[in-house]
Amino acid sequence: MSVGLDIGSKSIKVVELEKKQNKWYLRGSGVVGYSGIVIENVKEEKELVPLADIIKKLFNEAKISSREVIISLPERFAFVKLVTFPLLSDQEIDAALKWEADQYVPIPLEEAVMQYQIVLRDEKSNPPRVKVLLVAARRSLVEKYVLLSQLAGLNVIAVENELLSLARSLASQTELSVIVNLGAASSDIGVTKMGDLWFSRSIPIGGDALNRAIVQELRIDATQAEQYKKAYGFSPTLLEGKVRHAMEPVMRSLLDEIKKAIQYFISENSTEEKPKQIIISGGLAGLPDLMPYFTKELDLEVLVGNPFLRVEVPGDLQKSVIDYMHLYGVSIGLALRGGK
Repeated sequence: MSVGLDIGSKSIKVVELEKKQNKWYLRGSGVVGYSGIVIENVKEEKELVPLADIIKKLFNEAKISSREVIISLPERFAFVKLVTFPLLSDQEIDAALKWEADQYVPIPLEEAVMQYQIVLRDEKSNPPRVKVLLVAARRSLVEKYVLLSQLAGLNVIAVENELLSLARSLASQTELSVIVNLGAASSDIGVTKMGDLWFSRSIPIGGDALNRAIVQELRIDATQAEQYKKAYGFSPTLLEGKVRHAMEPVMRSLLDEIKKAIQYFISENSTEEKPKQIIISGGLAGLPDLMPYFTKELDLEVLVGNPFLRVEVPGDLQKSVIDYMHLYGVSIGLALRGGK
């Protein structure tokens, strides 16, 4: 069994997968919302106990059998850098990163947890080169997420940033893909090539910012704003398009960042290849009329990513996941890592 636990800023998602003869099967899944706890601001262990209890209950209700988990770290807390080296061996790359990592990581190395993966070996380029994706995060923050999991009775076997997980569950294995993960506190933009993450950017624009815009424009409270957002979304006709009108200035800022990210990737990698589609994931992906709005504004095909494409879902579980497909991208990607 392989369990992926996605601890977001407003919700927690878990999936358990089983691998049989190179085929993945869904064995359990669940989603739960929470509020009032900001993990990065926690000072004492006891502050995490209520959230740990929520996770325990989620595991029991979702009938998750294993207590060994792979967990995600929010993208806004990760430092991601694509580094180019001469055509070095794996051992030489490891040594080079240990010596040179301080050039790429904007925090003291003694305070960081780092991992990397090789995304390209190109012996035909002039000169031959290797591209390495370096990911780092503050050790103190990683330890908080690990501690939370331990308080819930779980054993953490790996931690990775959200876009690495989404690349594994959603990205095209043959084409350039853009993944946009729309969360509550932030939205994350990733560019993948041949299924590997090459570029990552986190923007502090998400569901919370949309709620604030609705509150300000329509003069309603935060709870009602959340309800309006989910019910009316970007419909130009529902409630006379007032909710869409309130959210548009915020969403246009995010759309501009997506365009900039794509252009930056193309210029930095000296490629003429352009993405043919954008894959959307996360809580906001379920908003009414969001896909046609994105498609028109970005002039690209936009679709909601299906993380279950590589996973067989038994009939008795299909109803429980079909409406929440857009929420499971990270947790499915984490669980798929367990099969490596």
